[in-house]
Amino acid sequence: MAPFLYWCLTFPAQTHLNFQNSIQPSPSIKMPPRIPRLAIGRSSIFGLQISAPKQRICPICSLAGASRPSKRPQTSRLEQLRVRSQSQSTLPSTSLTDNLTRKTSLDPRTSLRNALVDLQQDAASFVNISRLQLAIRGLEQEAGQETIRVGILGLADGGNSLKIAKELLRLLVVDPLKPEEEWERILINDPEGKPVLIKVGHNSTDEIGRRLVQELHVSSPLLNGHKLELLVLEMDPPGESEMFTDAVMVPAMEIPTSSTGRYTPVTTPLHKAFIVADGLLGAVTLLKYPLDVDREIIGGAVDLPTGTPEEKAALPFRTVHVKLGTEALEAFRQSVDNALDYEKSWFASGIPEIQEWIKAGTASGDGGTKPPVLHLIQSLLRDTSGAIASEQALRLNALLQAKVSSTDLQNLRRELSRWAERAHTELRDQLDIAFNGQRWRKLGWWKLFWRVDDVSMISTDILQQRFLTEAEKEVIFLSGRIAEAGIIEELNSQAAPTNWAYKPILEKETEAQLGSEPPPPVLKDLVEPRDHLPVKLKLQPWPLHIPAMRNYLAQETVPALQALAQKLVLQALSTSSLASMFAGLMYVSSVSTGLYECGAVAALGVVWSLRRMQGKWETARKFWEGEVREEGRKAVRGVESVVYDVLITSQPSLGGDAELQKAQEAVDRAEAALVASK
Repeated sequence: MAPFLYWCLTFPAQTHLNFQNSIQPSPSIKMPPRIPRLAIGRSSIFGLQISAPKQRICPICSLAGASRPSKRPQTSRLEQLRVRSQSQSTLPSTSLTDNLTRKTSLDPRTSLRNALVDLQQDAASFVNISRLQLAIRGLEQEAGQETIRVGILGLADGGNSLKIAKELLRLLVVDPLKPEEEWERILINDPEGKPVLIKVGHNSTDEIGRRLVQELHVSSPLLNGHKLELLVLEMDPPGESEMFTDAVMVPAMEIPTSSTGRYTPVTTPLHKAFIVADGLLGAVTLLKYPLDVDREIIGGAVDLPTGTPEEKAALPFRTVHVKLGTEALEAFRQSVDNALDYEKSWFASGIPEIQEWIKAGTASGDGGTKPPVLHLIQSLLRDTSGAIASEQALRLNALLQAKVSSTDLQNLRRELSRWAERAHTELRDQLDIAFNGQRWRKLGWWKLFWRVDDVSMISTDILQQRFLTEAEKEVIFLSGRIAEAGIIEELNSQAAPTNWAYKPILEKETEAQLGSEPPPPVLKDLVEPRDHLPVKLKLQPWPLHIPAMRNYLAQETVPALQALAQKLVLQALSTSSLASMFAGLMYVSSVSTGLYECGAVAALGVVWSLRRMQGKWETARKFWEGEVREEGRKAVRGVESVVYDVLITSQPSLGGDAELQKAQEAVDRAEAALVASK
């Protein structure tokens, strides 16, 4: 009975499936469209199909995709009717389409892709379009199945490095168990030195895009599962570190555009790049480049025979012996008996290390984005933020040159930096001299009994003579130079405060409204602070942090130090007197108590009072010394901050702030989406 019920339940589904297959139309074969003629200066040949206006589409990728028949079967008429009937059914308001839309909107990978598309629209002037399209192309693919493009770049030295790079690429991809294949002969026997693109593990064998770049489809047992595109070409990158990364990661190759021999430079963005040099001259050239910027995405090697592994490890660059690897491959193909010699020569050539570098992070997986794609997006966002900051700095510099000479501003900033250095040095040296001098030693704890009234005078003299006296004079001179440069007039013209050296603090006064409760009492309304504040200084056209801090120390901390000294002297005298009186009382009132016992009690009281006085006074002196040093540093930093703000904010508002802000917001959204997608 059970098999019969199972047959009854599955028979309608099988009948429907067979009927559907019977009416399934055959997929139509589309002819490849004509290759559009590239304009001069086209940014990339590996572009992406995105929804942004004026998009740049990769001719090779678009033709390859159009020529291959679609693997997804067309929807049959019966399925269309079923979907239409389901859409018209009486279900709750939350439909399947809404659920899919909600899931799509919550997909971090889709959000990151949309953020990058917005970045192309809002920050087109600051982002590298070629690298951005490569990143969007990776996000449009299935997670963990992205195609990684690696460039094998030979240095421009007459074709020698390019020839070695092609031979190295052949050894990286070749299957030693097979005889020499056609793609190997095409790759090696190229007298013109044209760029070659090798797609590893692709099933298609067509040659679409040959007019742009030679394209080969290769099967490699070592790299088939990594979905790699290996591009070999010749280039001459610049030596500057800022331009080196962009030139290597987005190399340009010459593409013929007509039969007249004209060539068009076309950029090709990469995920990883490996530079190949030839011989000692190539090693010297390779050492000029900053290869240590990011060794995970930019590598390099020199075709140079080396000796022992110790000698190879001592070199400042990676070496590879392409000829040794080629000989090992040919020997193995001639006879399997040469397997041991092949293995020894193969590892001695250094090619397995390069294979591991290329495979790092490119293995296909499920659910996670490949590290080279994430690294490309991170580098792209970092470079875009740097370009926005550089543009803002250029606009700021242009405005400064229009108002105040940039040379004058740079000189004033350097002078400010030197003044701050001299001020800190003066504060340290002069206070060391003061606190180690004879006058300060006069206030030793045991001298307080006859010098307690000199504490205030000696401390005030130290502040007046040793506390940043030369720095105060120099900042007045620096303020005069700032006024001479015309910065003060600019501040006054921008409705700035009359005195540039001060930043007034405006207190908000709340107005009482009818029916509202009275505000709570404030401390300044209950206590009159006039007697506790230092004497107000007359405003001057220069920062007064140093004299204000000196007056604060003289009027707030010195009286407290004086009062403590008097208190300690009084406590020591009173304690010693009480101990002596108590010892005398013991001697008079008791017959059994001798003179020695009473003297010991009196001595104990005197010693205890003096020891207490010594500890507290020395602690107070050390604390006051540290407070004077710290307040001096605060005063110097305050003057430096005020003058630096004047030198920075003397220009009017930047033009084009809305454009820069919009571009920066697009970068921030992309960074947030990148963090959410990890």
